[in-house]
Amino acid sequence: MSPRVMRFVEWTIGAPRGEAPKPVILVRCLEPGCDQESEASRSHMDADRWALQHAGRTGHTEYDEIARCRLVATQKER
Repeated sequence: MSPRVMRFVEWTIGAPRGEAPKPVILVRCLEPGCDQESEASRSHMDADRWALQHAGRTGHTEYDEIARCRLVATQKER
């Protein structure tokens, strides 16, 4: 059996180079049986407004805020 050569590389993860993170936010109702959620938006205000309107219509008071953004994994340079 021939010897194996293993190379270990460090990785980092973050926003693409030269870009600021641009999260997309949505709010999901946590009331059992309610599967409603806001539209995805770049504005917290849109998601918050949806949650408050939903609370006013339904009386539901608990929500999950989800923020998504694009990340890129890159090898750390030595």
